Amino acid sequence: MTAAVLQILSPSELLAAVGQLGLVVDDLSSRDQLRAALATSPDDSLTAVFSGYKRERLKELCRALGVDDSGKEKAELIARLLTASPSQQQLGLGLSAASSPATEAKPKRGRPAGIPKEASKKTHITEPSPDELAKQVHEAQAAGKLTREQLERYLWAAADILRGSIDSSDYKSFIFGLLFLKRLSDRFDEECERLRTAGIDPEDRDEHQFFVPPEARWQRLLRATTGLGEVLNIAAAKLEESNASLEGVLGGIDYNDQNKLGDAKQRDTTLHKLIQHFAEIDLRNAALSEPDMLGRAYEYLIEKFADDAGKKGGEFYTPSQVVRLLVELLAPKEGMRICDPTCGSGGMLVQSAHYIVDHGGQAKNFSLYNVEYTATTARAYLDSLNL
Repeated sequence: MTAAVLQILSPSELLAAVGQLGLVVDDLSSRDQLRAALATSPDDSLTAVFSGYKRERLKELCRALGVDDSGKEKAELIARLLTASPSQQQLGLGLSAASSPATEAKPKRGRPAGIPKEASKKTHITEPSPDELAKQVHEAQAAGKLTREQLERYLWAAADILRGSIDSSDYKSFIFGLLFLKRLSDRFDEECERLRTAGIDPEDRDEHQFFVPPEARWQRLLRATTGLGEVLNIAAAKLEESNASLEGVLGGIDYNDQNKLGDAKQRDTTLHKLIQHFAEIDLRNAALSEPDMLGRAYEYLIEKFADDAGKKGGEFYTPSQVVRLLVELLAPKEGMRICDPTCGSGGMLVQSAHYIVDHGGQAKNFSLYNVEYTATTARAYLDSLNL
């Protein structure tokens, strides 16, 4: 059943597939319409689309759907993806069949066929409540099957806590700041467990990729009840003091900003909700089903924040399709030094690295450089890749 694999493709993958097959879709920003158009395409057309994917990406999709990802032949992996059953789709996504978009409609110029004009504008997937999202995440993590889509949706739900109280172009900094604090704290705890097992002092700074001081550890943040803005500012400052490579990454975020977060009582209420929200998700390496799962989720959030911010989003995000086109025109090669003078969130550099590796280059035989006026935009993302 083709609809199953279409549910877990990223927006850029859906858009690229529609373009490759020459399908006409009324609203290219609507995942529902992109999926509806692709679902009516013959399997041999979709086979051609998936043939352009890397083998590892095909395996990721198989695992997300709960189907066999063994073997090296791409044709076999693609065949499994195109025949994944509805029950496998539910296993991979944690969604009910009723929440999946209709896939029977055939695309017409202007809108998918069989869907009235007014109805096509209103068709959407019902988003689960925050409690339902948390339950899905807990169950998935307990079973070791947390998918990237579940992670992305849960992280994006953090924006709902801030939405309406501050400008959408501003709240990304607070969310990313807490995401990095939680990720670093969870990785530190994971490393401490390994060190204790090996009989090594877990507080030895030289044994950690990033040393997290007591003031920045998540359990300390959870115990705080008042003055949370100052608590988080101190946590960020202490973290940077303890790790030279993180200097300037979190310092530009002021959790005590009265203009953006309101008075002391409002700040405490909002920040407490955010801390509790991130506390529900485990960001240790062992809890992530894909090696680059958090990095891909970050890219998803950047895209969503850019959509919310409108024109201001162009400061930190360029659509991935545009970036991919530019990289393919530049065709970077192994041994090069690559610099993006307006790097934003680093997408051009990341795509350049992927391009070199995909074309047979060595992952460590090139250099990436960046220039960015807004330090937290570029450095936070580039440092997150090293976690």
